[in-house]
Amino acid sequence: NAHATFFIAGSHCNNVSIENVNSLIDDGHEIANHNMMDWSYLDYSEEDFLYDFNKAGVILYEYTNNIIKWYRAPFGKLSKTMQKVLDDNNMIHVVCDAFANDTAIPDPEWISKFILKRVQPGSIILIHMPERGVREWNFEAIRLTLEGLKEKEMKIVTITELSNMEN
Repeated sequence: NAHATFFIAGSHCNNVSIENVNSLIDDGHEIANHNMMDWSYLDYSEEDFLYDFNKAGVILYEYTNNIIKWYRAPFGKLSKTMQKVLDDNNMIHVVCDAFANDTAIPDPEWISKFILKRVQPGSIILIHMPERGVREWNFEAIRLTLEGLKEKEMKIVTITELSNMEN
């Protein structure tokens, strides 16, 4: 009964079938823009950032016409130029408050415990998607975190659902 917002880098869509993404959407999850590449855009010009931002958006539209207003900058780093593009496109940058550096620490138990110590109602948790040969430990970290949240009787929702609860 958990729903998530998946922030997707456009370049990663080459590795995932449209059926897999549509299955996520059909199950109540949502997808959002994480730009074209999973690298820093801090030094990009407005034009170059906008190009990659829009290119990722076009790819996401292949999966759904319901592209939501949420955006997460790679590495969580946002420049004034990036913010201007987001503002011009009515997008909101999402920042998490429960993250355990899961890209570098291959210990699912530690990741889950770290997140569960910090999570509170309204928290935004970030766990990177595991891939074959990359961050595979996050399968277990996600499972353990979901179990811990259930024990805490916390509802796991998308960013849109969370935003609607606050309004």
